[in-house]
Amino acid sequence: MTTSVLSSAQADFEVTLLNADAESVSSSDFYLWLRESGLPSEVVIRLKNFVDTTAMIGNRLISIGKIILMKIIEFVRAHPNMVIGIAVGAAIGALVSMIPFLGIYLAPIVTVISTSVGAIAGHRLDKLENGQVVNTEVNLVAITQDVIEIAKMFFKLLIDIFNTLFGEKLLQGV
Repeated sequence: MTTSVLSSAQADFEVTLLNADAESVSSSDFYLWLRESGLPSEVVIRLKNFVDTTAMIGNRLISIGKIILMKIIEFVRAHPNMVIGIAVGAAIGALVSMIPFLGIYLAPIVTVISTSVGAIAGHRLDKLENGQVVNTEVNLVAITQDVIEIAKMFFKLLIDIFNTLFGEKLLQGV
């Protein structure tokens, strides 16, 4: 995983493009899209508040909330089975937490295991759908390789967001 260092002009241009994309979608459209996606109302309202978050970068007002949410949506669309696997794993953990007396002790362990298994299974399905080679072995090395790939994808998402919005070259103008 390599990251390239952007010049000040490239970083400024990248932020301008991302901000233009973000501004082309109104906050109301984001709100409706989130409501239609089946999220609970409380989550949608909090995300709506996040979407409205802006920051001064250089001498411009940038819609960082929209940009971050757009990057996350892009990630989810690129890895739908992995996201579903993580959600199923988290749901299993939540169900285990409801077991009287033992749930409070079992839930953290079950949540970590079921979320990890769901993420790995979903990641392997995403790779199959994209025509990539999948290691179907169930051993420590194969599972560790999948975990590393998932971590790389997740951290690449975070790096992309932070480099674009808060890159060292861009902050020099602040």
